Amino acid sequence: MTTVSKVFIGVDVSKNSLDIYIYPIGKFFKIDNSETAIEQFGSDLSQYYAPEIACEATGGYEKLLAKVLKRFSYHLWVVDPRRIKGFIISSGCKSKTDKIDAQKIAEFAAKNSKDYESINKTENQVILQAWVNRKQDLTLFLVAEKTRRKHPSHELCTSSINKLIKILEKEIKAIDQEMLKLIHNDLELQKKSTILESIPGIGKATAALLISFVPELGQISNKQISAIIGVCPYNRESGNYKGKRFIRGGRMIPRNALYMCSLTTIKYHLPLKIFYDRLRNAKKPFKVAMIAIIHKLIIIANSLLKKGELCRA
Repeated sequence: MTTVSKVFIGVDVSKNSLDIYIYPIGKFFKIDNSETAIEQFGSDLSQYYAPEIACEATGGYEKLLAKVLKRFSYHLWVVDPRRIKGFIISSGCKSKTDKIDAQKIAEFAAKNSKDYESINKTENQVILQAWVNRKQDLTLFLVAEKTRRKHPSHELCTSSINKLIKILEKEIKAIDQEMLKLIHNDLELQKKSTILESIPGIGKATAALLISFVPELGQISNKQISAIIGVCPYNRESGNYKGKRFIRGGRMIPRNALYMCSLTTIKYHLPLKIFYDRLRNAKKPFKVAMIAIIHKLIIIANSLLKKGELCRA
């Protein structure tokens, strides 16, 4: 088979199938979103020189593709869907099919470069994230059940609600133990967790969440990590208009976790408490001050992990 020079491969991911377009040769095909089919696809990629493979973030359906491609030493670039949508609009394309989406993703990959080289998660980080996700789901369910218990319309169901609350609390404790065991048995995760827990306000649960959801911590610049979390303010200016700067995008789950940590940090971490008080005394809104604290926290975490040092302040 003829060897083709540099190609860019766009993958439109769905629950059951993958629509694949190879640019610039114009080849299109569809495969099942299954391990067997993706392994065959990975094997066939050997005919191309250093293929760049990209897809949109789909809420998890792309994870099997990334996992299998990793076995063949290929990295999957998972792109923010808003960037792809903006690229399609800018190209003047008004039609929408799976083939067109795959083609546009491939063209996007050919004409754009990554903001940074994303870090592949280790197997233990993937497992840890699964446990963190499960704990969050059960915690939301637990909060809902506790709310129902106080509602007058559920008085006759109190016994049933209490039973379920006990089950949920027991299961959450078991998940916490599994996460602690996983971190304890992995020296790299244990080191990262110890450093993160040394920062006032960050406990074991948040440390585990940051390790699993933000594998880039300690490996990229402070500006990049703040953009990933979504606490990097962006300007809004046009002509004579100069609006307020706003944050947008980023990873919501770690950002929300850091927000809760910040509520503790501004009480017990003297430098950040002074910083927070200065912002509030300058009439900055509470949320603006809290985002600034989250920004400081994630930069502290990133810097400490880079150096491999504990927080001393």
